Amino acid sequence: MTDVTQAMLGQDVIAAGTGRMGTLTAVNTDGTIQVTVDGPAESAFTIPAAWVQSADNGKILLSHTVEDVQAYTPPTN
Repeated sequence: MTDVTQAMLGQDVIAAGTGRMGTLTAVNTDGTIQVTVDGPAESAFTIPAAWVQSADNGKILLSHTVEDVQAYTPPTN
């Protein structure tokens, strides 16, 4: 797992097996990150920071697919 920090906000997020899916818009204290997906219906997804496989050259690579991101439901406390 790669540490994700506030300094990485605004970097491109790449889902496994696809191209760019959005931008890192938040690093939360509960071990999750928020990815905002561009498009006509802009939407944001909160996913586990542990899904970040690597971060290099301003790009954050996820170990999960776009479908995983869209289907993820954070656990309720």
